[in-house]
Amino acid sequence: MILGAGRGTRLASMGLTVPKVLVEIGDRPLLERQVEYLRGEGIERVVVNAHHLAEAIESFARGYRGDVDVTVVREPVLLGTAGGVRNALDRLGDDPFFVLYGDVVVDAPLEPLARAHLGRGAAATVAVYETDDIEGKGTVEVDGDDRVLRFAEKDPTVPTPALVNAGLYLVDPDLVAALPPGEERDFGHDVFPAALRAGRRILAHRLPAPVIDVGTPAGLAQARRAAAGRGAG
Repeated sequence: MILGAGRGTRLASMGLTVPKVLVEIGDRPLLERQVEYLRGEGIERVVVNAHHLAEAIESFARGYRGDVDVTVVREPVLLGTAGGVRNALDRLGDDPFFVLYGDVVVDAPLEPLARAHLGRGAAATVAVYETDDIEGKGTVEVDGDDRVLRFAEKDPTVPTPALVNAGLYLVDPDLVAALPPGEERDFGHDVFPAALRAGRRILAHRLPAPVIDVGTPAGLAQARRAAAGRGAG
């Protein structure tokens, strides 16, 4: 599932006219890039949630001609990262599924993440990367076996370098099935900490490089430079 319902407020005026999942990167919408990334990793069906400028996202899905079945689920009100998944749960099936934030650019292979998740009986596996830049980011504390001990949401006192939540998860459906439908919930702030308190196993999977957060003007410019560099090569 791709999370595409947000208002894109960090993109200032651009977010008023274009959903953040449809900003142009390398002459194509970010959502197309994400769908094609997932297709290349063997994903055949993608669900996208939509709220802000939902008509534009639905228009993209109708016009998409690739090899992935793209379904859009509208949210009447914003439900947060986990609440949005809960709202679309009947479209996601009974097996573990990937959740990808709609404002990140990631190229890492998914198979190692899935192998770790399934092999160790996790309720969720969170992709992370190590960085000194934690401003405005959620961080993850782990033990020596990369089992998550704690989530910290946008806490500037966390020692660096730290492991940052990359906005890519593999989640068992039961982790969100118990959430009350129609209520706002966030994975990093609500669902994952509650699961840890209940004794559920959550793992961290380390990515070899940072993802690019295009939800800010600086991040969007970085993603565009990277796409232009690949095109030039």
